[in-house]
Amino acid sequence: MIEAATFKFLKRLKENNNRRWFETHRSDYEAARADVLDMVDHLIAGIADFDPPIIELTPEDCLFRIYRDARFSPDKTPYKIHFGAFMTDRGRKVDRAGYYVHVQPGECLLAGGLYMPPARELKAVRQMILNDSRTLRRIISRPKFVKFFGRTLPGRRLKTAPRDIPRDHPDIDLLQLTSFEVWSGLEDIQLQKPDFTEYAVSVFEAMRDFVHWLNHALDRYGTKW
Repeated sequence: MIEAATFKFLKRLKENNNRRWFETHRSDYEAARADVLDMVDHLIAGIADFDPPIIELTPEDCLFRIYRDARFSPDKTPYKIHFGAFMTDRGRKVDRAGYYVHVQPGECLLAGGLYMPPARELKAVRQMILNDSRTLRRIISRPKFVKFFGRTLPGRRLKTAPRDIPRDHPDIDLLQLTSFEVWSGLEDIQLQKPDFTEYAVSVFEAMRDFVHWLNHALDRYGTKW
């Protein structure tokens, strides 16, 4: 569970997103970060029950930095106003499918999959769709998957067919995707309940085979190009 003080810190950071305020309240940040790391530690243990390689991770492996890279952004605020952690079978700094938790007042969510993959990884997933769309469709039509994530993959997609793919291809709805993620929104209060980890793990377990299918695509075709 996440402490109310962590949400309070993030709300105040949004209102005071500058270095002076942050340094004055660094102890609050450290306490909030420790709170999130503790939650991620419990999530890792829960996910490892159905995805064993995850147990090799530490919470620090998974938690994104709070500092923004504003060099090429019109938004020059120095800090993110959320905590995010991404858990994959090879750590956080890889182009792999995995499990993600987002802690932000009013915008909390559990997500997973492969977000905006680079060209090589995108080609690998499309090749897997061409060769094995049946398995993917079976995975995303399961009742538990549909319960949490709906019937249609919501990631960004092309308006037309990818290059060298006919527009009338039977799997055009999947081949048009350029991002392969799913998510389930949360109320802030849900993260503050003692049973949050149990609930989050059940959501992540519902997406396990989706994550594995994507990583199998990367392992099988990711070095082809």
